[in-house]
Amino acid sequence: MAETYLDIIKKIGRKFLWLLAVLAGLDILYLCTFYKKDREKNSTLMDYSLIPVKDSTDIIYLGESSNHACSETDVDKRCISDMIDDLMPDHRVGRMSKNACHAGVYYDMIRNIPRKNPVKTVIVTVNMRSFSSEWIYSELETPLQKEQLMMKKAPALYKRALLAFKAYDHWTPAERDNVVRQGLKDQTLHLPYFFPYKNASDWDHAIAAQDYLFNGQKVSRDTIELTCHYIKDFAYQLDEKNPRIKDLDKIARLCKRRGWNLVFNILADNMDQIKTLAGPDLEYLMRHNAEYIIKRYEPSGVIVVNNQYMVRDKDFFDRTFPTEHYNQYGRKVIADAIVERLKETIYK
Repeated sequence: MAETYLDIIKKIGRKFLWLLAVLAGLDILYLCTFYKKDREKNSTLMDYSLIPVKDSTDIIYLGESSNHACSETDVDKRCISDMIDDLMPDHRVGRMSKNACHAGVYYDMIRNIPRKNPVKTVIVTVNMRSFSSEWIYSELETPLQKEQLMMKKAPALYKRALLAFKAYDHWTPAERDNVVRQGLKDQTLHLPYFFPYKNASDWDHAIAAQDYLFNGQKVSRDTIELTCHYIKDFAYQLDEKNPRIKDLDKIARLCKRRGWNLVFNILADNMDQIKTLAGPDLEYLMRHNAEYIIKRYEPSGVIVVNNQYMVRDKDFFDRTFPTEHYNQYGRKVIADAIVERLKETIYK
């Protein structure tokens, strides 16, 4: 008797179920053998997500190197998160911070916090440099993306396959340089007054080709190089297409679903130096980008602490490249500002 379509479908269905059973078995075998070693090698951040439960923290501070970087002259070596903890004796503040982290990584870190946890408030560091192509396509992204693959909510064997097939950015230096250059061209600028440069790339090239600043002051090549770094890092205008904005959106939705208070901590940049080197045009862009974040998220209940102008030039200890690395006084300013807002809003 000839097979009917139903018989064929049943055969295919049985084979499919066998395939699923085999894959499930292989996944269990992998979990029992090599998964722990692979996770330790490729995803140290997974353990960070357990901190709130292990340490019984009701406030979590997510940050990058700005949280723990210290000046050699600092007497007080505490992280920003530790300072917040000391200022809030009735609460326990835990930190989930690692160099070069950004909103995309923070999302994966808090998404993996166990369902049963004491968390009430999440403080997310918003580093304004992280929105530029210089950071988005940085070589530091490759190890972070490998970690993010292992943090996916997916079968362990599937995640291992993604690692094996390099399902993350793994450009050569030349390829990465081209991607960054194109990103700078895509950082188009639309100021409300005449401005001679249409994007960050044009502005960067114009400054790099001369030996004087916007105000005509003659300076060294090192100063020109630092000015160009500031332009590449901050000459952009935020909108919903920026991948970091999409990450912040996901964080806001996740925290709302899980019933957590959310604080976005806009870090201080060296505005004293930026105004001196790059002038009012870059300051205008930076100020409006911070305002964009405030206007986008505060109406939905997110608390935005804008520290953009809060730390003075003397309290930045990296002098040859833009960073958010503060001495003990700068870190204390950030911690104080956050605690003040927490006490004004959530913990009255």
